[in-house]
Amino acid sequence: MSITSFVKTLQNIMRNDAGISGDAQRIEQIVWILFLKIYDAKEEIWEFHNDSFQSIIPEDYRWRNWAVDNKDGKAMTGEALLNFVNGELFPVLKEIEVDENTPISKAIVRFAFEDAYNYMKDGVLLRQVINFIDSIDFTDYKERHAFNEIYEQILKDLQAQRASGEFYSPRATTDFITQMIKPQLGERVADFASGTGGFLTSALNYLKPQVKSTEDNEVYNNSVFGIEKKAFPYLLSITNLLLHDIDDPVIIHGNSLDKNVREYNENEKFEVIMMNPPYGGSEKDSIKMNFPMELRSSETADLFLSVIMYRLKQNGRAGVILPDGFLFGTDGAKRAIKQKMFKEFNVHTIIRLPHSVFAPYTTIHTNILFFDKSHPTEEVWFYRLDMPEGYKNFSKTKPIKLEHFQPAMDWWDNRVVISENNGFKSQRYTAQEIIDDSYNLDLCGFPQEEEIFLEPKELIANYQEERRRINNQIDSILKEVQLELDELTAINEQKSIIATREKRESTYEKLELNSRRIEKDFPLKLEKSILYYAMQGKLVEQNPEDEPASQLIDRIKLEKEGLIKEKVIKKEKVLPNITESEIPFEIPSTWEWCRMGEIIQLISGRDLKASEYGTDSKETPYITGASNFNDGEVEIVRWTPVPRVISKKGDLLITCKGTIGETSIQKIEEAHIARQVMAIRLPEMLDTNYVQNYLKAVVQDIKNSAKSMIPGISRDDLLLRLIPLPPFEEQRRIVKSFNTIMEKVNYL
Repeated sequence: MSITSFVKTLQNIMRNDAGISGDAQRIEQIVWILFLKIYDAKEEIWEFHNDSFQSIIPEDYRWRNWAVDNKDGKAMTGEALLNFVNGELFPVLKEIEVDENTPISKAIVRFAFEDAYNYMKDGVLLRQVINFIDSIDFTDYKERHAFNEIYEQILKDLQAQRASGEFYSPRATTDFITQMIKPQLGERVADFASGTGGFLTSALNYLKPQVKSTEDNEVYNNSVFGIEKKAFPYLLSITNLLLHDIDDPVIIHGNSLDKNVREYNENEKFEVIMMNPPYGGSEKDSIKMNFPMELRSSETADLFLSVIMYRLKQNGRAGVILPDGFLFGTDGAKRAIKQKMFKEFNVHTIIRLPHSVFAPYTTIHTNILFFDKSHPTEEVWFYRLDMPEGYKNFSKTKPIKLEHFQPAMDWWDNRVVISENNGFKSQRYTAQEIIDDSYNLDLCGFPQEEEIFLEPKELIANYQEERRRINNQIDSILKEVQLELDELTAINEQKSIIATREKRESTYEKLELNSRRIEKDFPLKLEKSILYYAMQGKLVEQNPEDEPASQLIDRIKLEKEGLIKEKVIKKEKVLPNITESEIPFEIPSTWEWCRMGEIIQLISGRDLKASEYGTDSKETPYITGASNFNDGEVEIVRWTPVPRVISKKGDLLITCKGTIGETSIQKIEEAHIARQVMAIRLPEMLDTNYVQNYLKAVVQDIKNSAKSMIPGISRDDLLLRLIPLPPFEEQRRIVKSFNTIMEKVNYL
């Protein structure tokens, strides 16, 4: 069974349905149909082993009685099928009665369909999808387990298509953490933000070889526990566990933060906890009240870490993926959480992960925190996992693999300090050293920081939360100062309070400065985020009517060959083929990756002597560098009668020395360009504004990767640079959409 062909066939059928918009909805549609098919297969097995088995689904609504096409012309299709699914099937499944006595294996049907939805509007196409899925025999052990690989691919597709990435942790990360923690049969494994069930299925795969008897199998069936707040990943995780032979998946559809952490009893604690809590979110004040005052945080990941500490059994083990922000945070709730961890838990290992592990939806830097509840922390080992050789980024087609963790696995059981010229790859610190450094865990980091692009929604959410946090701190300080002023009663008391007030006013000033800084930085960060989002094909819809970029590139190459033959331009050196490891992220199927040298002419500038230019505006304008660029326009202050290197109207100018990476589209007829400037000449088949926007998005990466000894951009830095090329009409739509958004952003 081919993974690619299975998913592609279903997507191609649904692509013709007017009710479905985009791959995210297609995947949701596939998943609820898959659930019913898989559940029916499980019911067949339960019926075989139990003559008195009764389905919780009314007989007319079981898969076998409405979905199966016996090729006798009686299977529902068209409007009849749509009316049945929308008017009968979904209402019935959503209203199934369950109570505390309902077995989990039955109650999951109601929970799975509470927020499910049928997007398809064409009953004939819906019948085709149902028939194709029904062709899989989930009662056959081999075929069911072969399908696990296909289901994994569906989860990866989901990761790339949904707006937020909390649902899917790369399989390599869940497998690595599982192999380091080594859960044993008889231990219960929990994930309190279980998403699609990645950690739970990694644990099950690790436990399965330990099953030797019927009794072991019963223990195995009760080995994992999950909680998932969002409906769709909940449905995904239930289906995932059914595929892994868990008859009674214990996954709760709810919020792990809803309960007061001080009320957990021993039966609600676990031997193993593995999870990747959502980052950057915030909870309402009523949720924060479930935590001790000192642990109340505005960061969701912090609250989950507190839940883990309260629900880990004595001698239990935990592996948690956390963002860099937790490591270097040294005040407020983050400090209190670390104090509690170091005092009550053994924080023994922190693995620093390379960037883009969670690509394509975010390149936020993450880490794995390993700790157990055996004794207070005495020492912490740090290990930096570097990007594999030949990789620049991870992506959907080049995800991180378990083999990439092999250096860390080799180091795990033979821990040694690994020094480097610019710091440490591995190092051990005593607990006291970390305490003395205000619990800063940002150690053994990467020597060169990559520019991180959060998706616009995530960036905006982070910005709003940061503003709320700073404003709350400022308000809190003002209230305290006001109270102290109201309570002045004696001179001695005044002196003490005034000193305290001065200290707080100093803090207030720092907060105000920080507030102004994030206000100033945010529009630029948002602009880059939107640009990067656009360059992945996510800003505007693709139009199948557009000429594919592959044909566009062919036409550009043909035009360049003609210009070379006519000796209008010189032949450039042969460019190397693009390797898979160079591709930084996924792009739509109608786009193409190419090197800029394939589609542009690059003109290098040349300096003039002082005697060769002046102020006579009747001569040729002389562009010397970034000083001539003003808000995208070229301003001329020098002219020359002896132009040597000519740029023309419409050329995209980029500064390559001095102030690097500034761009401007030339609007004057022609000009001489100095050595600090290069002119990018594009064929009419490309939108110059699109290329300019791309360069704005990646300028920092160009600077970082520049090979010149003198700071600057060389010809090769541009000619060899990869660019994601959309169809021409889509280039124009991207530019238009981006400009519309930026008009609003510029009001900030």
